[in-house]
Amino acid sequence: MKPIIICALCLMAVALNAQESQTISTGPSYSQQSYINLSAGTDHRVANTSWDIAFSVAPQDAGVFINESVGSTQGALPIQAFFTLGDDFTAEPDPSNFVDFQLFNREISWSYGALNEFREGGNPDDFGWGVYNPATQETNGIFVYVIELRNGTYLKFQIQSLINGVYTFRYANLDGSDEVTKTISKADHAGDMLAYFSFDTGETVDVEPADGFDLLFCRYFALLDQGGDSVQYLVTGILSAPGVEVAEASQVDPATVQFQDFADSLSSFHLEIIGHDWKYFDLGAFEWILPEDLVYFVKTPDDRVWKLRFTEFLGSSSGSAIFEKTDLGIISGVEDPSSPLSEFLVYPNPASAEVNVVYTLRDHLASEVKLQVLDASGRFVDQYTTQAGAGINGFTIDRDDLVSGIYYIRILVGEESHTGSMYIIR
Repeated sequence: MKPIIICALCLMAVALNAQESQTISTGPSYSQQSYINLSAGTDHRVANTSWDIAFSVAPQDAGVFINESVGSTQGALPIQAFFTLGDDFTAEPDPSNFVDFQLFNREISWSYGALNEFREGGNPDDFGWGVYNPATQETNGIFVYVIELRNGTYLKFQIQSLINGVYTFRYANLDGSDEVTKTISKADHAGDMLAYFSFDTGETVDVEPADGFDLLFCRYFALLDQGGDSVQYLVTGILSAPGVEVAEASQVDPATVQFQDFADSLSSFHLEIIGHDWKYFDLGAFEWILPEDLVYFVKTPDDRVWKLRFTEFLGSSSGSAIFEKTDLGIISGVEDPSSPLSEFLVYPNPASAEVNVVYTLRDHLASEVKLQVLDASGRFVDQYTTQAGAGINGFTIDRDDLVSGIYYIRILVGEESHTGSMYIIR
């Protein structure tokens, strides 16, 4: 094992070696939604018209979303939802009374969508469309909504209940004709973010890729400032998947910016941290402009961190965007502030030869550090000892004799130990 000096030049060289480009697309005229998997380098695309409404399938959630994505072709209409202010499904809603109460997804959480609006703040049992009863462990629907389909047809819609993980809902024409009742079980959509439903087919739709996704590239409504007024405006942007954390680094040098400087800014609280403002349209030049000093750090649920920099957006002609991505490896954060180790990083990961281990000791500490390598079964492979100072430190492990597979790296500082993983591919 060789000690390595952590400096901007060293990390920049590693980043450049691991950097690659990925193209994503919403299709010509923004006609599709793109589910992006950073590790696989794929974007799974589905037509905007493939689904209309979606239900959260997480165990404790009761979120209900509408499909706001719509293409830019003339005459294309999005699905729209309206609040009728009523709870009587037999009554015929009057469009003149509900058109001023349009509902939008908030892009804050995958737990709450458009039909979760008007819930009582501070009451975790209120889901907007209905209220959870702790005594019966049932969520019973209250309000009636109106859904406007893409052809301009209105349907009245009510979620009747969520019991034992099964949604029951009904819809009909405004006059009550052609009433339909449907059920959707969360268990049938295990592993997905949402269960998607189409009024055209009257059935659920498979939308998400089987291997999961990290980011969603689509059209949605965002609340923008227009001359002092807040206006819901249709934008093309990127939302983060459940469990994905994002940090924005603006006015930086993309080649030298370090994740450690923005790790504290990682957040999964808002889905729109990347959003739509990584680009803007210059009316004078009549072209899309992308800031060159803007970078995003994306941490996926497996603790892998990516650095993204958008380099091109082609607009509605193809709906495509290109970004550079750098795999920074798997980072294991240490939450205990009394721990001498705040975080460590293994890169490249997977690796075929040398593996770098970078870790941070808290400012007031300097110590002897032991680094152990274990195989997949936990058997001891090797151990290295070094003196490390406060701040960022690093090792390089060069073991040509390691066969392909998963290994664990354990760092011991005093009585504290923390473990990360690395993958060797020969």
